[in-house]
Amino acid sequence: MYQSKINTATETLRIIREIVPEIGVAFSGGKDSFATLDLCSKYFRRVEAYYLFRVRGLRCISELCNFVKQRWGITVRHYPHWDLRRCYKNAVLRQHIASREIKKTLGYDWNIVEDRFRADAQVRWIAYGWRRNDSFSRALILKRNSGIDFQTNRVFPIFAFTRAEVLKYLQRALIPTPPSFGRVDQGGVDFHPATLAFLKNQYPDDYEKLVREFPFAPIQEIRNTN
Repeated sequence: MYQSKINTATETLRIIREIVPEIGVAFSGGKDSFATLDLCSKYFRRVEAYYLFRVRGLRCISELCNFVKQRWGITVRHYPHWDLRRCYKNAVLRQHIASREIKKTLGYDWNIVEDRFRADAQVRWIAYGWRRNDSFSRALILKRNSGIDFQTNRVFPIFAFTRAEVLKYLQRALIPTPPSFGRVDQGGVDFHPATLAFLKNQYPDDYEKLVREFPFAPIQEIRNTN
């Protein structure tokens, strides 16, 4: 079963490799994006990557990106997370910010971020580490496209993998399992109470940066204890 999943991922990437010699990877710093990055590096002449930040310059993310540079020779590009517009507009865990400032600093949505990355990195296709058992919404999307979306130029090579199979892949490839930031499946650095607790204990400097940007974030920790 595991080998058949590898074969599916390989064949999926080979289809895209017949179209273009280079590819971009959406890098979250989690296990799925590491597996996707490694698979892409085996079949494409050039691989680029990007990371979406909610708080710029966190040490925990820099360490992961440094590993990517050392292992695959890829410099991860950083862009503001498209969710920041919502956070700033609705004052999520922070004070209100003027609308003109939002437009000036966060003129992004998912498609715009992708287009900017494509232009900067000179790639057409982007690979994502989505799996169909991540969520119901992803399961529906991946069921429709079977791992390749030709309309949006997105590919999902590990869409059929289970969590255990991703971990098995990393182990066999001698890739250390990245930190989960206190959660079973890493969702990047966000405002989840477990993630905040992880940063507070393991990366206090990053925790301080996050709280400076989102001063009300500690409320999430209080809620989690009640």
